[in-house]
Amino acid sequence: MAREERTALVTRGIYQFSRNPAFLGFDLLYTGMAAMFCNWVLLVVSVLAVVMLHLQVVEVEERFLAEAFGAEYLEYRERVCRYIGRRR
Repeated sequence: MAREERTALVTRGIYQFSRNPAFLGFDLLYTGMAAMFCNWVLLVVSVLAVVMLHLQVVEVEERFLAEAFGAEYLEYRERVCRYIGRRR
């Protein structure tokens, strides 16, 4: 028997305030450590990691979710900011 995959768009909990809470957490962790240790090299590497993560993962994920969930995701995207905050 073939296994059927089912998934649903999660918009409750932390996802009410951020479409990408894990990436937000990583970003805050890296920049916080750089600030805590006053290390410019770590800060530069952290900024580069944030930009690369955004370009390579978040953008691809957003396109996939728009295709997979259609209007439901597009409405959610209009309501909740990518990293933090609500628009309405």
